Amino acid sequence: MKQVFVTGGSGFVGQNLIPMLIAKGYQVKALARSPQAIRKVEQLGATAIKGDLNDPQALSIGAKDCSTVFHLAASVDFFASEKELKKLHVDATELLLSISQSANIRKFVYLGAASVIMNGKPIINADETFTSDNIIDGYSRTKLQAEKLVLSANTQTFQTVSLRPPLIWGKGDPNTLPAIIEAVKKGQMQFIGGGKHRFVTCHVTNVCHALILAGETGQNGNAYFLTDGETPVFRDFIKKYVATQGVTIPDKNVSLALAKGVAAVMELIWKTFRLKGHPPLYKGLVNTLGLAFVTNDTKARKELGYKTFVTIEQGLEQMRK
Repeated sequence: MKQVFVTGGSGFVGQNLIPMLIAKGYQVKALARSPQAIRKVEQLGATAIKGDLNDPQALSIGAKDCSTVFHLAASVDFFASEKELKKLHVDATELLLSISQSANIRKFVYLGAASVIMNGKPIINADETFTSDNIIDGYSRTKLQAEKLVLSANTQTFQTVSLRPPLIWGKGDPNTLPAIIEAVKKGQMQFIGGGKHRFVTCHVTNVCHALILAGETGQNGNAYFLTDGETPVFRDFIKKYVATQGVTIPDKNVSLALAKGVAAVMELIWKTFRLKGHPPLYKGLVNTLGLAFVTNDTKARKELGYKTFVTIEQGLEQMRK
């Protein structure tokens, strides 16, 4: 029986991936740093490895006797600085790569991010040859730095892959859905530019299928965009997404120019006075929610055998139940 090591196992993607791996006959070890995370991964059927991403001993125990590492752990925060995120995204990935190579891991699958190509402008039908000369947020910058480390480590005996999903959604989403509902409750939810732009999404089940495919195929040294295979209008998708929880978004709009201006001022105030939490609007948020963003996943479909396992409508229906 093949054994695999998962980081970020108690997170949104990890909680969906672990049961799928077990159902396919894999034994799973999962890194977990808190008692709550340990309970969570053990309930899912994994063996918990106590420790965090900067703990070489825990990572070595996790990687021992495994064939594949699924490196999912990250902090999806478009406001945090590059300096704050470097330790978690870049330094930890470098350490895990080194330990995985020493442990004779054969496949290293990294959960990257589509935002590594965002440049403050609308992006339509971008493939993996598209690169950005203007990444404005620390999250995307550090995810790209980590991805480059992963792909450059690729050899015939240590194969590395990076998957780049856009907005990951679905039942149990702990990030986007609660944030939008909270903004609605506070009266802060406004569609930038009317929310008429198109974008791409990737249901969590589709992401997990892609991770498993990446771990099982011979392709290596490559990054792959993932999508649900659809390009919904931003406003329509978000309204339907929160409606699954019985929440209605009022028709409030703000122009892109005004949103950028307000975001810049709020960000300055928050950073100058070192205020806690996140401002209601900041540049990274405008970039991710206010501009057309469509990537092309043809390469993943051709080379990994990826396909849409859950359509947007099917995913929404699951959430209504």
